[in-house]
Amino acid sequence: MTTVGVAPPDDELRRLAIASLKRKRKFGEDALAFVLVNGALWLVWALTDRSTGGGMPWPGWVSAIWGFFLVLDAWRAFGWAESRITEADIERELSRRR
Repeated sequence: MTTVGVAPPDDELRRLAIASLKRKRKFGEDALAFVLVNGALWLVWALTDRSTGGGMPWPGWVSAIWGFFLVLDAWRAFGWAESRITEADIERELSRRR
């Protein structure tokens, strides 16, 4: 059980740092896969029938959906979601649950 305001032990900090580095490394791999696969899809589309029927080209759907999830992955990897949680937020939530 961790008490608020008390620094976690070095083992816990190390575990958190390693987990953060793994998330960032995985994001880099996912971003590279996104660029390579989507580049290939757009190339196939450009070299074949480029008709859109008045709508979005078919690779656009793949790029948009995968891109959305890649942004969520970046948010998690670089801590933008976690950075908005302050000590005051934690205290408020703890007092609400007591």
